[in-house]
Amino acid sequence: MEPLEPDDPRSLGGHRILARLGSGATAVVYLGRSRGGRLVAVKVVHAERLRRPDAVDHFVREVAATAAAGGVHSPPVVAADPGGRVPWMATEFVPSVSLHEAVERFGPLPAHSVRRLAAGLAEALAAVHRAGVVHRDVKPANVLLTAEGPKLVDFGIAAAAQPAELAGTPGFMSPEQVAGAVAGPATDVYSLGSTLAYACARGGTEGGGPPGPEDDAPLRELIADCRRPEPEERPAPAALGARLAAAEGPHPPPPGAGWLPAPVLAAIDAHAGEAANPPLAPAGSPRRRLLLGGAAALAAAAVAGAAVLFAVRGDEPRPKAPEHAGSGAEDSAPPVRKPEPPPPLEPVPVEIVLTGDGPVQEMTYSVNRKPVTLKDVALPWRKTAEVPRENGSAAWSLDMSHYGEVTYEIHVDGRKQMSQRSPNAGIPAAMRGPGPYSAEAAGEVAFAVPPADSRA
Repeated sequence: MEPLEPDDPRSLGGHRILARLGSGATAVVYLGRSRGGRLVAVKVVHAERLRRPDAVDHFVREVAATAAAGGVHSPPVVAADPGGRVPWMATEFVPSVSLHEAVERFGPLPAHSVRRLAAGLAEALAAVHRAGVVHRDVKPANVLLTAEGPKLVDFGIAAAAQPAELAGTPGFMSPEQVAGAVAGPATDVYSLGSTLAYACARGGTEGGGPPGPEDDAPLRELIADCRRPEPEERPAPAALGARLAAAEGPHPPPPGAGWLPAPVLAAIDAHAGEAANPPLAPAGSPRRRLLLGGAAALAAAAVAGAAVLFAVRGDEPRPKAPEHAGSGAEDSAPPVRKPEPPPPLEPVPVEIVLTGDGPVQEMTYSVNRKPVTLKDVALPWRKTAEVPRENGSAAWSLDMSHYGEVTYEIHVDGRKQMSQRSPNAGIPAAMRGPGPYSAEAAGEVAFAVPPADSRA
């Protein structure tokens, strides 16, 4: 997650843009927040990409495919404007790390994690294929690992089954994709097999390595069947989950263990913490709109294909100024202008500050009832979360277990609301015991919301 750059938009479709989540060849993805406080991932097409005559139509198809696939195993589309002056799409934000990042940072996943990954992605592909969509780019970078399970993302080259362009990622493309033949549901199954092989490959070599662990024969056989050269010999996604359930692995996870290794789950928690406290843009960065050239001229013919799935707003026609027959002022009329909406209110910062000896074993903090849990927190520590001023109040809470002495403070809108020490300063040190100690605090602070007419 990176701070916004000077030319990045600060608002799109009622969503406040907070930070950059990533950027690729065709688009940049931002972290955004709706007026109601919901976090979203906002994908915006690069201005350079829009110079291509088919760019808007391509993005309309991508939004339609994403909306059709959205559900339990793929983040749903919550808002979109693919035919607007700045084409964008907002999907639900999920704290996660990609499978690619997890393997590169922490090594191959254990067999029980790969089994859960296989079952979840098989369900995702079954739902996608029922909607008449072929993903065509299933790979580790397009698989998000969340605490609840895997999610499949990025339908940028997805389309209904058709003769395939040479589109995909080497190492994960099926033989028929490479040959330019029909890319159907079996194409995604082949890429799924390559993705699972990557997840449990020794050393994380992209698209290669043994499909181990060697002692889980059913898992190895399933991966091998997915990667059969002939499409008709590969299993259907719906059959994969049944195969995994019928042949349990030899080493199930211990009771109470998460479906992912602890370091991966910790990385997901850290991502949630980053989203609650996005990096600030450098001071003095100008807030300029990102203008995307002549995209509006391409939009009108492209939006129709997606209108049945979500509300699409095209560019509104502007009143045409009358031609001047002479020099008289009576021949002209003032242009009709829609009233400008009031500028968005600046959010209210809520800052949690911990200082002292520590260490803090575990803590859960929340702002507006969005909890984040962290472990082994080094001191000093501080986090700032932003609350939409329109909410009128900010609720916060803190629950921690620690050793040593820890002072915790809450600041709302730049004002200190609370400062306490744990253990209580009134308890003599000789009577405290070795710890760990626990501390809990919660509160809600109201703040003024200026009326809209005062901001016009």
